[in-house]
Amino acid sequence: METSSVRRWLTLAVISISGGISFDLAYLRYIYQIPMAKFMGFSNTEIGLIMSTFGIAAIVLYAPSGIIADKFSHRKMMTFAMVATGLLGLLMATFPPLWLMLIIQVAFAITTILLLWSVSIKAASLLGSHDEQGKIMGWMEGLRGIGVMVLAVFTMWIFSLFSADNPASLKTVILTYSGVYILLGVLCWLLVSDGHATAGPQEDRKKFSWRDIVAVLKIPTTWYCSMIIFGVYTIYALLSYSTNYLAEMYGMTLVAASYMGIVVNKIFRAACGPLGGLVTTYSRWRSPTRVIQLLAVLAFVTVALLLFTHSHPMGISVAITLILLLGFTCYASRGLYFACIGEARTPKHILGTTVGICSVIGFLPDVFVYPIIGHWQDTLPAAAAYHRMWLMGLAAIVLVLLFTGLLFRQLKRQPDFNGEVQDLSGE
Repeated sequence: METSSVRRWLTLAVISISGGISFDLAYLRYIYQIPMAKFMGFSNTEIGLIMSTFGIAAIVLYAPSGIIADKFSHRKMMTFAMVATGLLGLLMATFPPLWLMLIIQVAFAITTILLLWSVSIKAASLLGSHDEQGKIMGWMEGLRGIGVMVLAVFTMWIFSLFSADNPASLKTVILTYSGVYILLGVLCWLLVSDGHATAGPQEDRKKFSWRDIVAVLKIPTTWYCSMIIFGVYTIYALLSYSTNYLAEMYGMTLVAASYMGIVVNKIFRAACGPLGGLVTTYSRWRSPTRVIQLLAVLAFVTVALLLFTHSHPMGISVAITLILLLGFTCYASRGLYFACIGEARTPKHILGTTVGICSVIGFLPDVFVYPIIGHWQDTLPAAAAYHRMWLMGLAAIVLVLLFTGLLFRQLKRQPDFNGEVQDLSGE
């Protein structure tokens, strides 16, 4: 590494925090679904539609985002993306009608997915060697979580300063996010390198071609990694309903349930990502794929117990414990699933493209989870809606178990893989 250790970690922090909190306005429902319905006038189904609009646009843009990461300046892309996202937040703070909110969500997808997603992952990956990928990706997820957690707690404190019926509470939260985005855009300009645009190894200077996409799609591990992400991300999406679940099923107050949501979706994200990286670095389970598989076994047992306690309530403390345990397995896995791509030694000149393709498939739950569960919330009794939600989670974990097994078997068959796409695809 040419950069100093301090600058490298500072750069990783800025890249990670920017990439993490940039989605918070697009995913405002995760913590503020009830205030959104109250102050912005949206039903649960409409909020689900807002979320799925972002998800659909994101799915379309993930693959092109990989191309951008392989061809354009990381510094310019990240700076523009963060500033533009902040400006969109200013528009969102006007509490626009549904049609305009849907347009804003599409614009959020352009700034956070097309211009930022694969760029941030590749920019972080290039800060470490192949052997450091598990640690870099784990710390990236953890630093993302720290940024998200700190800002979430701060904005929740701001929200609590207003009376329960004051719409300025939500408006001020949105404006705070917007200001932070613009500030991070400035820091990206100062710290992030151009990445692809700079001179480097010959492999990194290869021009993108459609044959790269075809080659990536032919690699079996691309599909295995994609489905692992798909399963883990489904659990991640379901955990965003923990606030509503505890409030509606166990009678927690809105403020208490919201802080619980911050613990699950923010604090655990900060702590569990680096923990997963440390496990792969220092334990006998050196493989990120193997660690995700073990976490999936624990998650399966946890969701099975959630289904049981849902039908036979055993007290709020049991429910909280199980949700926290599920959050641990989910966020530790999220800190590792892109490291699985590194296990396959993906060539650097198509690393961004691979991330983009895996993201297209892996983040499909953004398209269907929120409108489906929103519809269940609006049309079914709460108990029935959340029972179906946990059944969806159980199915997702089965996918993780299946494809981690297939990926681990494939990797064991290729112990001497030298980095060429043809070798791993069997050509």
